[in-house]
Amino acid sequence: MPDGYDGPRACDPHEFGAMLDLQNLALRTLNSRAGEPARMPSMGLDWPHVYYPGNLDNIRVITHDGLVVSAVAIAPTTVRTPRGRIELGGINGFVTHPDHRKRGLGTAVLHDAHRIMRASGHHIAMLGTVSQNYYRRFGWEMGMRERSHTLDRANITLLPPSPDLEITEDWRTHAAALTAMHAREPMGADRDEHYFTLVAQSRADRLLVALQGGAPVAYVAERQREVLEYGGDVAATVALLRRLLRDIDDPRASTTDRPPGESTVVTLEVIAPESNEGLAGLLLATGIPFGQTHHYMIKVINLESLLGALDLTEVEATPSDDGWRLSRGDRTLDVSDCELVKLLFGPERFPDFAPDLFPLDFFQWKLDRM
Repeated sequence: MPDGYDGPRACDPHEFGAMLDLQNLALRTLNSRAGEPARMPSMGLDWPHVYYPGNLDNIRVITHDGLVVSAVAIAPTTVRTPRGRIELGGINGFVTHPDHRKRGLGTAVLHDAHRIMRASGHHIAMLGTVSQNYYRRFGWEMGMRERSHTLDRANITLLPPSPDLEITEDWRTHAAALTAMHAREPMGADRDEHYFTLVAQSRADRLLVALQGGAPVAYVAERQREVLEYGGDVAATVALLRRLLRDIDDPRASTTDRPPGESTVVTLEVIAPESNEGLAGLLLATGIPFGQTHHYMIKVINLESLLGALDLTEVEATPSDDGWRLSRGDRTLDVSDCELVKLLFGPERFPDFAPDLFPLDFFQWKLDRM
């Protein structure tokens, strides 16, 4: 570290406010669009499951003259997959104060986050960014398979008829049942009721619940015309999608009333895992258009532990100067850290090495993503 700097280390309780001030300065105030009012200092409100006193050991900081000048936060999550559970560290709020940049502080605090995640038993880390090339220097790469299906007033009529249901936005009354419903999904983060409530109220604009006989049977969480998560009975979920689309695209409204330059076609995006089952399978079988872009980066923190957790011990991994040498039977593959992410999580494929195993069935719902 340069002279006069302390860290990287855990955030002390008395530094918590100063750390949030730095987050809000860099990611809200200075990140406002030119000509528009400054963004609200909402980091703590937007990410209450990250910035709370019980997570201070996972908030890594560097200070200078008693002020927090660089920071990064880790949000621990356990994600269910068909092969087993993956321990994941979500990276949030990676910032350095403008007056202290170009001094290696960001590199130091990010390496420290990698070290802490490995020591804590994390298998992988994940973050969202538009600066992919910066993170590739540290072994991060774009990964994970998902589909974004586009519904509109024409193609939603092709989905099966919906049953007679009561639909409510009073989801908090049913938070315990929705938490249990989420836990029955084949892929997703382990949550208790408190965590479900935190991510639902901070990440979603609306959360609709379908009731049958007064009991919840499905839910959808939506933000800015995008379904971030769904769960429960497929037919009931379709009913909720119909309600969402009807609310944002009233078929009785005149298209000539839309502001100049705004498309007359209103769509609802449904984020879904790459699967042939459940709602994802129904949307695919119906031919609802979809895109397959990915916007999140992954870093493998502990490959050996990950392979063990997923019962993939038939794949041997040996560190090399440039990354890893993987072997399975008489097949070997040399990959860099970035290529390893592609092999494990896709969507790109390596057809000549264990195509029956990789890429893994892995998906994180957007309510949980950083």
